[in-house]
Amino acid sequence: MVALILQAWRSQVLLASYDQGIFQQVLWNSLQGHPFESTLSSQLSASVGQAGELPSVDYERLGQHFTPTLLLWAPLLGLIGGAALPITQVGLITAAGLVLHRLAIRQIPERTANWITYGYFCGNALIGPTLGNFSDLCQLPLMVFALMLGLLEKRTWLIVISALLIPWIREDTGVLLVAVGAWMLWRQNSRWELGLILIVWGGGWVLLSTNVLMPLFSDDNAKRFMVENFGQYLGDNQLQGSSSLGVVQRILSQPLLLLQQLVDPPGQTLLYLLGHALPFLFIPLLSLDTVLLAGPSLLGLFLAQGANDPLSITIRYTLLVVPGFALGALFWWKRRRDPVPQRSHRLAWGCCLVLSLLLTVSSNPHRSLSFLIPDSIDPWVYSPPQLQWSHGQAARRVLAVIPDDASASANTPLVPLLARREVLVRFPFSSSYLDRAGDERPVDWIAVDLNLLERYSAAFRGDWRQLKKSRRWLEDHREGYAVKALEDGVLALERNGLRDPKLEARLDDVLAQPLPRDPRDQTKTMPPTG
Repeated sequence: MVALILQAWRSQVLLASYDQGIFQQVLWNSLQGHPFESTLSSQLSASVGQAGELPSVDYERLGQHFTPTLLLWAPLLGLIGGAALPITQVGLITAAGLVLHRLAIRQIPERTANWITYGYFCGNALIGPTLGNFSDLCQLPLMVFALMLGLLEKRTWLIVISALLIPWIREDTGVLLVAVGAWMLWRQNSRWELGLILIVWGGGWVLLSTNVLMPLFSDDNAKRFMVENFGQYLGDNQLQGSSSLGVVQRILSQPLLLLQQLVDPPGQTLLYLLGHALPFLFIPLLSLDTVLLAGPSLLGLFLAQGANDPLSITIRYTLLVVPGFALGALFWWKRRRDPVPQRSHRLAWGCCLVLSLLLTVSSNPHRSLSFLIPDSIDPWVYSPPQLQWSHGQAARRVLAVIPDDASASANTPLVPLLARREVLVRFPFSSSYLDRAGDERPVDWIAVDLNLLERYSAAFRGDWRQLKKSRRWLEDHREGYAVKALEDGVLALERNGLRDPKLEARLDDVLAQPLPRDPRDQTKTMPPTG
């Protein structure tokens, strides 16, 4: 319930951001008969980012991430709108914890099963991504726990359904099946045939989807994701990109670099492992089951780099690891002669749970607790809840003037509110797009939140740069767009619309305000995680 309330708050005060808009647009277009299409996703493609092309209406996101199970949630989006995504994410994460508890009480005493479940729900690695934008990986813990429940209780139907769905969550989640299969070969070698089947199916799907299926839609996996995540192994081949098989070959051919990347940076790597293990009393670090079940996913994260730090404890990639740590703790207790924690153990475990929650709160994951915690200390950036709420309501009143079927360009905070349409691109990076015939077209509407950018630009240079670029675009393109609504720094402009002198004068006053100073030299800030 707390997570749902915080997700609702994030939506109301414009803290949900770009990824939330991508998933909404993908599902909305799928309901309109154009599966997986998204101009927002197109804007992140290699053809736009590297080749300088415009976002395209008919771009299919399957070239970036192969996510067939995503369509399961499209009807819910059609039924209740944008609220479907946070409800789905929180619901799936909660359901996974309930399945974990049911699995645990069949293997260990109920008291110990309860503590394992407390550890799952109190982990920073779980709470962080749950409070963030919707992620397709939120489906993963439930499916992994369901698969393990099926394996331990020999429920064929549950094994089949879970094993089929896990690789379809995303192109890389088949690695979890490889891990479970390896665990079976070690711990349940009498069922080695099933273990091999899981390894072949999971690993085979990863290779098939990344090397055959995804290139059918675009070359983003080779030219963008492999380069962004594993470019350090490609050397001079970064411009050409590489398939996943090619990356594996390059990694194995450089064993010294591989070893260095596994532990570099050592402090952050250690803290990442401790962060996962803390809510389980650090027990997963003593468990071979953790190595088997979480090891393959950890290997991929340790070897990767990228704009989104893969070793951040509050972003979506942790959901690849959370199931392995929870199951590692479960099986460690199962193998003990006395599988019930003693009073001293329970006291220490309780302290670990409290510490995990305190660290989670202090990290302010995805700015979801910004009504309590400042986003920056020096310079001071804090928005009281009443200010955040009133600004969110003002933004909704401004966006109400934009027709539901109009093409639009919006800056990041406004993207989720406008995403359920065929054409939406991110302002100020683009204000034009390619239609289905491949012809360039300007968007009909521009929506930009200058207030929010200015509020954060005092401490965060990314927001400062966007504010500077947004104001420059508005100054250069005033002739083609008329102001149709302006409130609390949020404005909507219509291409070739009728001009209102009062609104135009108010925008002139906004643009006449001096730009905040560049915060590049500021320190002691708490960078956003969303």
